Parts: sequence; C-alpha cells; structure tokens
Amino acid sequence: MRQDNILWEWANAHVFYNIFARKTREDDSLENQLELDWRRKVITESPNGKLLIDNSFFRDLKNKNKIYLAHITSNLSIIKKTKVIYSSGGCLIGSIYCAPITNDGNRLRIHNLGKYILEKEAPIITKEDFTPDVLVFEFELDLEAHNNLIGIDYLRLGKIHFEIYKDLEYLLSSNERFNLYQTILSKVKKSLDFLILCSDFRLTAQDIDPDEFSRLLIHSIQNLSILGYLYFEVVSEYLMLYQDSNISKKYSDLGEFYNPVYKDLMYSLRPDLKGDGKLSSFSPSFEELISYAKANKIFKHLNTKHFKEYLTERLLYLINLRLFNLEEELIDWRKFEWSFENLALKAKKLVGHLIHRELRNFGRYPSFYFYFDQTKALQIWNYWNHMDIAIPFNGVFPKGEVGINPAYPDLNYKIYLGKVTNDSQFSYVDLEDEIDLSIEPRLVDLRHTQMRINALPSAV
Repeated sequence: MRQDNILWEWANAHVFYNIFARKTREDDSLENQLELDWRRKVITESPNGKLLIDNSFFRDLKNKNKIYLAHITSNLSIIKKTKVIYSSGGCLIGSIYCAPITNDGNRLRIHNLGKYILEKEAPIITKEDFTPDVLVFEFELDLEAHNNLIGIDYLRLGKIHFEIYKDLEYLLSSNERFNLYQTILSKVKKSLDFLILCSDFRLTAQDIDPDEFSRLLIHSIQNLSILGYLYFEVVSEYLMLYQDSNISKKYSDLGEFYNPVYKDLMYSLRPDLKGDGKLSSFSPSFEELISYAKANKIFKHLNTKHFKEYLTERLLYLINLRLFNLEEELIDWRKFEWSFENLALKAKKLVGHLIHRELRNFGRYPSFYFYFDQTKALQIWNYWNHMDIAIPFNGVFPKGEVGINPAYPDLNYKIYLGKVTNDSQFSYVDLEDEIDLSIEPRLVDLRHTQMRINALPSAV
C-alpha cells in the first residue's frame, strides 16, 4: 500500500476519545451514527459509563507532565543482563505492555488491572511459585504528547492484516498458501447459518431470539476464531459498564473500571485459557454467563432480559462492522460463489482476521509470524509518531491496558525497580533503585515474553 493509504488505514483502527461522545452529523456514515448512538446511551444510562470519557488515566494524560506506568515481568534477570527492554505484540500491537500508576498524594497506587495481573494472573500463567517483578517507568511528556487520547482497537485490524499478508505471502510455500486458503474457506462455510443470521439482521436485533443467537454464535466460534475475541470484549464491556458492587463503586470513584469481574469469569468458565490465553476458545453460553454473574453477585439485581438483548445487539453490530462493511452491498451468503478470491473481495476484514490467527497454527509460525508482527509494528510506530502518541492504550475499552511507544522520538524516561506493598484494598509501589535500561523499537523474541508465549489473555 502507498504510505498515505497505510496512515489512513491505521487512523481507522484507532478510537479518538476526545471526540468519543460527539453529536452525529448529517454527513456521518451509518457506521458512525450507530456507534455514536451507542456511546451516548451507555455513557448516560450505565452506572460506570462516565468512565469511558473521564477516567484517572485520561486525566493524567491530559493534565500531568509526569506519568508513571507499571510493567510486570517474569524476565527481570534477562532484561538486566541485556540492559534492553523490547516491545511485544498483542492487543497493543508493538508497545511495551503496562498498567497505569496513579499518584495519590504521597503514594503511587497501581491500577486495579495491574494489581490483578501481579497477584493473580501472572502466577497462574507462568505456573511457577514466585512473585513477578514490577518495573516502574517514569515519563516526562512533551507538549505534543499531552491530551492524545487515541487508542488502538485491535478488532479493527482485519483489512490491515490482509494487506500485510498479501505483501508477505510468498514467504509461504505454494502448498502452505493453498492449505491456508482451503482452511479458511472450509471454516467460513461451516459458519454459514450464523453468517446468514448476522446478514439478515445487520441493522436491528429486534426480531432475533437471543437464545438462538447464542447457540449459533457458540457453534461458529470454533470455526471463526475472531468471534471468540469479539464475544469476550462485549461480555467484558457489559460487566464493566453495569457492575454495581461495592468494590466496583469504590474503584469507579477513583476513576477506574473494575477489571477482576471479567478476568475471574473468564478463568472460571474457561480454565483452558490459563494455558495460552487465546480468546478464540472463549465460548460460554448466555445462560452460563448469567449463572456465574448471579452466583458471584456481580450485580445487585441482574436484568437477564437486558443482558441477553445487549449482548445480541452489540455483537450483531460489531460483527457486521468489524468483519464486514455496513456501507457496502449486502453479502447474500445463500448465493455466494465459494472461492478464496471472491471471499477476500467481498469480506476482506473477515479474511484478514482469519489469516492472522490461522498463521499461528503453521509449523513455521515462529519464523514467519515474527515478520508479520514486525511489519505491523513498524507501521503502527510510524502512525503513532505521526500523531505524537507516546503512550498508546487499548481503544476497544479504556480499562487500564496501556503501552509505551518504543519508537517515540526523544522519549524522556527513567526506569526503577518497584517494591509493592498492599493494604486491605489497594497495591502501592515504592521506587527503589534506578535501573540502567534502554527502550528499543524492536519486538521481543516470542520465546522470551510472558505476554505472548504464556499469553496474558489480553494478547491477541
């Protein structure tokens, strides 16, 4: 692709939170109108919706010159030896995965997501009896990096994945390409009933039976892996927006979405995710979710009708928007001409997502996939620098997943070893010795990162 086209595609893959709740205009596309309508609704009608546009991380990024971030690692000895820290792939693409730290007057408090990863998730994933280390990054932000509330939405990367694959496809043999195309065609065909349902009701879920939708969705996730990611994000979204427990209210008052609700649900209902964190296997039924939510008192009064209808309507919208294009001609799956070329022409976003995930199953995955991710990282670093984004974050939902742009020019930072202390509710970190480390704009080897091999569940 031409450079201007690449920047345009990456712009489309980001969410601009400074204008997150703007009013619709007459010239807005149907996609924008539907998205903006949803945003305004949840901001005003859900208990925690205000955090979508006003949270502690956004306030710091807008107003503070000095930002603190926590990076949790099980590889401190390797990092110290090399004196270099690299970025990794995942939902934050080519950044160094971190959680925010808030300066509460005299103490630095770790975001509840970082607290959960440190105390529960990292020990589960590494399967070792030890406490991970915390590196604290202290950044002095320049004026250009202030107020850049622009987050990356990995669910919008379908077309980018496809274009990168086409640029690199001849790194695969002809047999590998043929097998890849046949695998994707077969899996899409096996999901035909669900695709027809989504196509027929792409603008309204009013007449869809949520239980039937759930049944077809669960069946299709085993073939269309991206659906597991979409499903997980929508379930997490609902839980964080509508939870009303005392602990969630406490964190909401601090400007944070409370993350443990969806983390615990995920590991309880799908224990296999403790091994590799691949959300392609996230497939609990609506009834499983409801039973879990009731048993664990996530809501004081769960409206099961609202819950099912929300999941159905939101998933229907996101599937049509992230995997297809509401503005293009409707795909008639009943009369579809089944060839890979036609599928790529009519459903490029879907094919891109499927290629991205099928490549992981190839025998030469570690060697080929590195170049795939490296190309993607170079493109997004270029876009982030174009937009003066030093601290990117997960734009799917601002729940506390933030990163460091390792290619940002003149990045002014110090790195400390953090000592974590806890009281009855919160985790704090004290800055110990400064560590002589440099941030390098390179992806870490897949074998040396907890975020990718042992795959924290936010990794894509």
